Amino acid sequence: MSVKECNGEVIISLRNVTKSFQGRRVINDASLDVKCGETFIIMGCSGSGKSTLLRHMTGAIRPEKGSIFIKGKDIANIPLKDLDEVKKTFGMSFQYSALLDSLTVEENVALPLREHTKLADEIIDIIIKMKLSLVGLRGFEEYYPSQISGGMRKRVGLARAIALDPDIVFYDEPTSGLDPVVGGITDKLIKDLSSKLMITSVVVSHDMHSVFKIADRIAMIHKGAIVEIGTPDEIKNSQNLLVQQFINGNPEGPIDLFKEPE
Repeated sequence: MSVKECNGEVIISLRNVTKSFQGRRVINDASLDVKCGETFIIMGCSGSGKSTLLRHMTGAIRPEKGSIFIKGKDIANIPLKDLDEVKKTFGMSFQYSALLDSLTVEENVALPLREHTKLADEIIDIIIKMKLSLVGLRGFEEYYPSQISGGMRKRVGLARAIALDPDIVFYDEPTSGLDPVVGGITDKLIKDLSSKLMITSVVVSHDMHSVFKIADRIAMIHKGAIVEIGTPDEIKNSQNLLVQQFINGNPEGPIDLFKEPE
């Protein structure tokens, strides 16, 4: 199934995903569905398990129990060579960009194209220019990461994430560390790319302003468990005290960050 042809079908499905580290449960029987073409947000406090859940969805780690279906293939239970093929259908935008400092902007964006395709250099050059244009960075091809701002580095990372025309892009805290204006530009870019390229976006974030601006649906995770899933309006009007405390930033409530982990 290609996301370019979908009509709201489920493209990612997690069922009863469970993971522990050193005897501590960090993902607890998590289940959710992501529909193709939507922007799906996973939100939660620091240490809630949201980034770990994202790493499961990208195949970086495997659960001790449960299934993770990406376009119908259970990446939790397939051989690594088959997992590598599935990974080619999605891109990853990292929290800290994960650019190679020794490579130029152009060379960083070219990495997946050179690793996973046999395209001629002149074709790769055209694709790079197109991707950089989409993120507003034409003219910066020869710059090094140290020569551009943090927000620009995040956009280079996004250009690299979409280099192979993925069906899905995973974002880890895309507005973290950015000022409000650059964060707003990043939010708009995520929405624009989703609509222009018909990409399914899965975003991990605790930035409430960003979450309610870009989300089609939102899942809240707490202590590794999915406590609620809904549209922005449904989440805003949730009767769940955990959800209300988190989205309103209340210091008092059922979320106790000073309590020792169980």
